[in-house]
Amino acid sequence: MSTTTLTPVPPHAARPIPWQRLAWVSWRRQRTMILTTLALLGLVAIYLLVTGLRMRSAWNTVNACTPRQSRACNFEWNNFHDRYSNPGIISAAFLFAPLLIGAFAGAPLIGRELETGTFRYAWTQGVGRLRWAIALLVPGAVVVAVLTGAFGALVSWHDHPLWDADVTARLGANEFPTTGIAVVGWSLLAYAVGVLAGFLWRRTLPALATALAIGFGLALAASRFRFHYLAPLKTKSLDFVPGSQTIQQWWEKAGAVVSNSDLNATLQSAGVKQVNIGGGGKTTPTTPGDGTDPVTYLLHHGYTQWTSYQPGSRYWTFQWIEFGWLTALAVVLLAATLWLIRRRDA
Repeated sequence: MSTTTLTPVPPHAARPIPWQRLAWVSWRRQRTMILTTLALLGLVAIYLLVTGLRMRSAWNTVNACTPRQSRACNFEWNNFHDRYSNPGIISAAFLFAPLLIGAFAGAPLIGRELETGTFRYAWTQGVGRLRWAIALLVPGAVVVAVLTGAFGALVSWHDHPLWDADVTARLGANEFPTTGIAVVGWSLLAYAVGVLAGFLWRRTLPALATALAIGFGLALAASRFRFHYLAPLKTKSLDFVPGSQTIQQWWEKAGAVVSNSDLNATLQSAGVKQVNIGGGGKTTPTTPGDGTDPVTYLLHHGYTQWTSYQPGSRYWTFQWIEFGWLTALAVVLLAATLWLIRRRDA
């Protein structure tokens, strides 16, 4: 009887599974989420296209009206301003769209496998847990970036007449995060937080809640320190360049800052009983009964009103700065997730 000797195949001789096959498997796993998101964004796109075309038509009517100071032109302008200056509920919800897309895409990727126990099978296959995780996370990040980038471009197109009319400032807290490329950075951050939270919680819902909470917290913080990416400009002119974002206003006399109490004491001689000037935002003093304008009175008595602001021309500079630190933070979080996956026992 003859025997057959089986020569074992060394581990390094096994060919790794191609990345394109792993990408196909990743698509099969995530296609429901991707197609559902595409359907929802399709409905949003229809809404933005319809309302955007209407708004453009109304703005063209305002621009075509002559003479500009006539009663008819003022009526057209007031009609445009009253109709489009206050965003509806749907438009306001767009502020949360990048975080929602990123969180819902990232939280289930690792969290669901740990929650259901399927990681014990996936991580012990020949593909390797690290390659398997990369095949899941990288395509997901690309899809999130593409979808939210298209969303941000469409919102920018939709709101452009509002920027031209100076009804909405591009640097505004409700406008800036949903346009340009910052919207991509916010979605990637929520995606990365969701992925890491899913690994740490080993549950999908807590990971989703964590991603949304951290995303909203960072968005609130960013709305405060965003205007300090570059040193603000300051001016004593009362006429602002359209699109600028006011940060703070204050009064000075002989080079020294004047407090509100001192201003109130000075204005008492003009018959003003209560004044709200010198803090954040625009000046809103109370005009006395004799018709004396408080601002004019202060200017004529040696006071100077200063305003710090960010010009609208810095929009794209701020967009790239915000996109940069958000994307860098997202990459760090995803790298930390891969490092933890590699160290975790199956």
